[in-house]
Amino acid sequence: MKAAILGTGSWACAFGKHLAHKWDRVVLWGIEPEQIHVINTTGTNPAYLGEVPLPPNLRATLDLEECLSGADALFVIVPSQAVRTVMEQVAAVAALPDPAPVICLAKGFEVDTLKRLSEVIQDVLGPPEAPGNHPVAVLLGPSHAEEVAREFPTAVVLSGTPGADWAHWQHEIAGPFFRVYTNDDMAGVEIASGFKNIIALAVGMADGLGTGDNTRGVLMTRGLKELARLGVALGARTETFFGLAGVGDMITTCISHHSRNRNFGEAVTRGDLSPEALLGEQVQVVEGVPMAKAALKLGMKHGIELPVTRQVHDVLFSGKPPRQAMRELMERQLRDELE
Repeated sequence: MKAAILGTGSWACAFGKHLAHKWDRVVLWGIEPEQIHVINTTGTNPAYLGEVPLPPNLRATLDLEECLSGADALFVIVPSQAVRTVMEQVAAVAALPDPAPVICLAKGFEVDTLKRLSEVIQDVLGPPEAPGNHPVAVLLGPSHAEEVAREFPTAVVLSGTPGADWAHWQHEIAGPFFRVYTNDDMAGVEIASGFKNIIALAVGMADGLGTGDNTRGVLMTRGLKELARLGVALGARTETFFGLAGVGDMITTCISHHSRNRNFGEAVTRGDLSPEALLGEQVQVVEGVPMAKAALKLGMKHGIELPVTRQVHDVLFSGKPPRQAMRELMERQLRDELE
C-alpha cells in the first residue's frame, strides 16, 4: 500500500514514520527544496524532529503528482488556513486514484468561511457521495508529533463521512503503539480538536503569570464547558467532548511542554514582543491563534457566550494585558456551575 501525505513538518513526518512500519511506501509532499533534500539524504527532519530516524520506505518530494499517483489514501497535514489552497492543487493535478479516501489530520477552522476543514476539503473536491469523488475523514486526538515519532502509546479518533468503510481504515492506520477509535460525530471531533488550542493558549498565559494548578484546572474545566456549549449549537453531540478529541486532547495540549499553543501563550505574557511579532518567529504554526478568531465569530453568530475565548482573543488581537484578562474572568457575574 502507498500513503500520500501532504506536508513535511513534525506531524507529517511522525505520522509517516508510523505508517511506514505497516504500509509499503509513504511519500510526503512539501514545498521547501532544502527540507525535501535533507529528509531524502539524511533520513531525518532535524528542523522539526531532531535526530529521530525516518524509515527507508518514507521519502519526500516536491512533485505533487508523484506523491498522489498510485496512493491508496491521502493524508492532509498542512496548516489549517492552507488546506483549501493545497486541496485546490490536488484537484488540479487530478492524480489521486478513485476511491482513495482523504483523511485530514490538521486541526482548526477556516477563519474566512468558519467552515470545518473536512467541509473545506469537500468544497474543493465535491460531495463524497458523488460518483468518482473521495470519502473524507478526520484523524484527531491527543497526539504530539514528538511522542508519536518516539513510539509512545497514543490513541486518536477517526471520523468520516457516511457510506465509507471507516472500520477498514481504522485497522489500516492503527499500530502497536498507535490505537485508533472511530466516532461518527464528525462535527464534534473537529470542533473539539480545534477549540482546545484556544484553552491551551489561556493556560500558557496563566502559567506565564505565575499562577498554579488551581488556575489550570479552572481554565481547562470552564474551557471544556465553552467547547461543549458551542459544539452542541453547531450540531455536535455532548459526549464527544468528553472523549479523546475533547477532554483528552485538551489535557494533553494544556499541560505538555511539547505544546506550541501552551508555550506561545506563556511567551505572550513575557511582553518582550507583541503576539504578532512572536508569531513571525515561530517555525511551526500556532493553530490556536486563528482558531480564537473563528470560535469567537461562531459564538457571536449563534449567540453563545465564550468568556475564556473572548479574553484570549482580546489579548492576541486587541492588546489587552494578560493579567487584566485573568482579572476580568475572575470578576464575572457569579452563576450556577451548570449554566
